[in-house]
Amino acid sequence: MSKAAATTMREPTVDRLAAMQGLIIPHTLMTIRQAVQALELERRHSIMAFMSLVVDDADTPAPRTLLGAYTQPVIAMGVIRCRYLLEFLGIKTVGAPPALRAIDRRRNGDIGIEHFTLRDGQHLARVTPDEAASVFRARVSTPRAWATTIEIANQRLAHPTDDYKLLGSGSVNGQLETTFATIPELLFVKFYDALGVRRPQV
Repeated sequence: MSKAAATTMREPTVDRLAAMQGLIIPHTLMTIRQAVQALELERRHSIMAFMSLVVDDADTPAPRTLLGAYTQPVIAMGVIRCRYLLEFLGIKTVGAPPALRAIDRRRNGDIGIEHFTLRDGQHLARVTPDEAASVFRARVSTPRAWATTIEIANQRLAHPTDDYKLLGSGSVNGQLETTFATIPELLFVKFYDALGVRRPQV
């Protein structure tokens, strides 16, 4: 028997699942909301404009910096967290140009939607790309935006690349806006609503 075959898959603990549902995923959704605000700042101002952060009750503002020095890391984190949530639901990308595919298996220790159970003990199912897209049927470009966002996380943010998967060298802000606008609702419908619990306030 191979070492891989002999490996026992670890199941997440009840405490870890509770933390995912009540803390980690809501915090992740908040990060995406902040990324939306960062994109809006970039739309209204040049990323080369100077800005100062002002903290309530602080005696003096933080040193001035370029707007992009604030917005670009926030947007990048929003991209990564969208990939995180799509993978949690059961969606990945394959091929070039990238296309959405269902995750067929998890790595040992990974946590996915299928680890959560309904009151009757039935497990939630992983979400397929078609099931996810059906939430936004009127937006035919939404799956393409999700695929692009995943690949930005996998390529441009993860390592130096020549974008061989044909993301192109132009602006992807429109696709990021679509992703940031739809991923929270997708999580609400396919996870919180499916569990029959209250949506978090983020």
